This record gives sequence, C-alpha cells and structure tokens, in this order.
Amino acid sequence: MPIKTVTCHVAVCDVCGTAYGSDHDDECAVHATTHEAAVEVLHDDPEWLVTTDGRVICLLADPDHQAALDALMPPAPAAVCDGQIALDL
Repeated sequence: MPIKTVTCHVAVCDVCGTAYGSDHDDECAVHATTHEAAVEVLHDDPEWLVTTDGRVICLLADPDHQAALDALMPPAPAAVCDGQIALDL
C-alpha cells in the first residue's frame, strides 16, 4: 500500500490553540485545502473572529480571550462637550 503525504489547513485560535470545529478534540477539526479556505469558513461563524491582521480568535468567555479582544480596540476618545470649560490643574 503506498503512502501519500497530504497537507491540509486548520484554523486554530491564537489565544487558546483550539482548532476550529474540534470542541477541544483535534480529531474532528475542520480541514481545508488552502489557508484562505480555512479562514473563509470562520467568517460565517459568530463564535469565531478573524482580525484584519489575520489573527483567529474563538470567542470563549474567559479573561485571556477578553484581553485579546480588548487589545484590538482603539483607545477611548477624549470626552468633549459643547460649552465645556477646561480646568487648569
């Protein structure tokens, strides 16, 4: 019986390392033929996020995942109100 090498792509969370579709069981992960195809599957899943810089994050509700999401947010803008008087401190 011949043996053939097959390469596949699996999307993996950058925070916890969980493979997409595996539910913590690597044997059932979703496999794709290209990197782009693996990422494309994630765009339709509301429990996974693909960032503009290519990171993949599953949206588990724990401090590590929340910290990763917080790091993606821009800084809060300074509050400016019409008629506000600046205080010299």
